Amino acid sequence: MPNINCTVDNCTYWNNGNTCTAKQIVVQNDRSGGFPPDSNLAQLSPTPAQKNDETCCQTFKHKM
Repeated sequence: MPNINCTVDNCTYWNNGNTCTAKQIVVQNDRSGGFPPDSNLAQLSPTPAQKNDETCCQTFKHKM
């Protein structure tokens, strides 16, 4: 699987360097954007969420 970057640091699958460790991901469109596609994603600030609806990633699982 290619490297997937993610800033939702309270997700079970989040790892240091803003990487995702999930074996499979499901992503929906993001109407509001947020940063250009050529951004250095590993350097982005954390963006915690409480549930899937607060992310564009349907794989999100809140870290306990």
